[in-house]
Amino acid sequence: MGIEYKTHAGAAMPWQREKRAELIEKTGGNRFPAIEFEDGSVYREESKAMEETIRAGKLFEKSRTAGAAISTAPASSTEAPSA
Repeated sequence: MGIEYKTHAGAAMPWQREKRAELIEKTGGNRFPAIEFEDGSVYREESKAMEETIRAGKLFEKSRTAGAAISTAPASSTEAPSA
């Protein structure tokens, strides 16, 4: 699609989710994937839903400057790592 992007690796294993401080700060949750737009807004959904949005050409509708709400998927109790 010709979009410049950068990837940022984070703690990959489910039991390391508490180490994802930057992700938690930006999205309110501790799960990947998330996309941060140039305006600072963040879009977070499950991979399949994000893929559908991107393939439909609607990714930029998710940015703050496009007037869309920022998707902040806070971690629920089911997403917490098990001990």
